[in-house]
Amino acid sequence: MNRRSGIRYITTITLSFFLSLFLLALISGVILLRTVVNPWYIVRQIEKSGFSENAALELREIFISYGHASGVSADVMASLITAEHVADAAEAGVMESFDVSAGFNFSNYSNEVFMVLYEYAAAQGMEITSEVREGIGSLADLCADALRNYVNSPIFDILAGARHYSRHLFIAIAASIILSHIVISLIPYVNRRVTRWIDGYIYALGTVTLICIIIPVAVHSTGITNRLQITPLSYNRFISAWIEGILNGYLVALIPLTVLIGVCVTVRVIRWKKRREIYKNR
Repeated sequence: MNRRSGIRYITTITLSFFLSLFLLALISGVILLRTVVNPWYIVRQIEKSGFSENAALELREIFISYGHASGVSADVMASLITAEHVADAAEAGVMESFDVSAGFNFSNYSNEVFMVLYEYAAAQGMEITSEVREGIGSLADLCADALRNYVNSPIFDILAGARHYSRHLFIAIAASIILSHIVISLIPYVNRRVTRWIDGYIYALGTVTLICIIIPVAVHSTGITNRLQITPLSYNRFISAWIEGILNGYLVALIPLTVLIGVCVTVRVIRWKKRREIYKNR
């Protein structure tokens, strides 16, 4: 390798390094845009993590304690809070935090609880006086407040606050695309030999692929998703599922990366074989 070839090779390696950085920024930006600032993704994680089922179990204990103090059976109080109630309230709260839609109507939920308790009191042969109605209404409002306080977690507010960075993510993604195209064009210009600039692409893609493997492996090795101590348990599982989804984004990115590497390697091998045949025929 002469001096000029050495300079071109070093330049190609340098450009490959920058290309890998731009590609990694592009992948990370897309993952964050799809997960962190996407309310529909958060809603899917609420469903996948079993948040609603766990929350309903935790709230039932609270509801039963309310009913016990008021003389209402545990079965009746347990029927007042279901996974569907929690899911509707939590998902509507997330959407409202992102200014996508209106929130959950807790007044309607309170009225629903009131009717169930009213029918229960009537079935028990109680005389429905104004004091009894007031007591049933207070218990219904108490249940609605318990559900509201449970789903109005600062965790959802923090996630919703990330939407203010969506513009910056769009700019970062656009800049990464532009800079990647510039570097992709510069590599063949710097090194005219096909095998050399194909090697530059392989180096960049290989580096990004390795990093996309290292990130989830490193996080899993620390066991951070299993060591979260967030209470209650439903939120702990939700955050774990949310982090897992982000890490899975890097694993999904391996699909196009490996395909591109395969294409580059194929071209590289074909070109190498042709050059070898040319040298043999001389």
